Amino acid sequence: MTTLKKQAPVLYEMAKFITSVNPKAISTATIHQTKRVIADTVGTAHSGVKSDAFRIAARSLQHSFSLGKYNVWGVDMRLGSLGSAFFNALAISSTDFDEGHRSAVGHPASLVVPVAFALEHENNISYENIITSIIIGYEVGTRFSDARVKEKITTWSSGRWGAIGSTATAACLLQLNIEQTMHALSLAAVLSPVMLGGSTDVSTGSMAKEGVAWAASTGLQCAMMAKEGFVGPFLFIDDHNDYDKNKLVANLGQSWLINTNYFKPYACCRWLHSAIKASLDIKNENKIDYDNIKTIEVEIFTRAINLVGAVYPSESIQAQFHLPYCLATSLRHNNLLPKYFKKKHLGDEKTHNLIDCITLTPSEKYDSLFPQKLPSKVKISTKNSKAYTKEIVTAPWDATVQPGDDELYEKFISQTGKQGQKIWNKIFSMSL
Repeated sequence: MTTLKKQAPVLYEMAKFITSVNPKAISTATIHQTKRVIADTVGTAHSGVKSDAFRIAARSLQHSFSLGKYNVWGVDMRLGSLGSAFFNALAISSTDFDEGHRSAVGHPASLVVPVAFALEHENNISYENIITSIIIGYEVGTRFSDARVKEKITTWSSGRWGAIGSTATAACLLQLNIEQTMHALSLAAVLSPVMLGGSTDVSTGSMAKEGVAWAASTGLQCAMMAKEGFVGPFLFIDDHNDYDKNKLVANLGQSWLINTNYFKPYACCRWLHSAIKASLDIKNENKIDYDNIKTIEVEIFTRAINLVGAVYPSESIQAQFHLPYCLATSLRHNNLLPKYFKKKHLGDEKTHNLIDCITLTPSEKYDSLFPQKLPSKVKISTKNSKAYTKEIVTAPWDATVQPGDDELYEKFISQTGKQGQKIWNKIFSMSL
């Protein structure tokens, strides 16, 4: 251990942090926020199991994972720990309705919540420890994403860094020591899904999306293997310059990043939320009828425009990243829920007609603000020669304007249905 500490002091500090957090030292406010994150993530899984991506992946279940005692939320399916982590993470990510964090530029909860509950029956793990492990995994995953040297980033996909957060959560619950945790993190870093660069991850409609399911199960397996003595390339931080080492460990343990996450009011890529919010505000504040819209002009950062892979999206995943479709659909239904990405909505003629009236223009000003901000400006012109413009710089339900418990509950129930209230109450009433 002395040699490991000398050779890899930054990784050692991170592993020491993961193994030494005292659950009793975590504030009531942070615990409540974590329960909000758990509820939002579980709720999203309930809509995700209805997606084409989940249903198709489940056909290969018998060839990939064994049956077991761990739940896959929203369906009558019990699998082993790896299978549970994989399919819950797949369901969560499939609708793009899950929470995220700006520093991660991705979705930490989808990578740590499924892993934590995939281990809940191991060694009589308490709900207190599950919550603690989620807080720690969220912290570690977000820090590793944020600490990447920006010039070396080829993809923003959560799966690229997510296995590190997943393995941190698993390391807590499996009670790995510092050395085992160092190797688990090393393995997770080297075995994380590589993903593709640019917009090709999602603009084609790939059901692999951001690689979240693969990262979650990989992170869990890395922790399990490290517990048995499997070692990884533990110099991946200290002997290389892929991470900003100071950013990785600065003020570690003094506050929790899960408190500054964002939630999603719309079931699509977060990059599109400001434009959707601006459009809906214009429509509702000015009482504009959908059929009276003549044109929609959108100024937005270039990366959002690059996600548009076709004039009309042909399947649900592609549609989640397709700004014209999301704008037209949200204006049509005054909301953007997972159900609006079914085939019958994708082919809707009135939606296609409005898509034809939308123009997207890249903005150098907004490019300079991305990814810290997700700005856009929308102008809606009507057939009776009126025009309305609105700029939104910060997407709704961001860290500074988080939804109340009642708003999250409404979103939760919209996905879970009648059994939702019981699940919600269970998440929030479990005593610590």
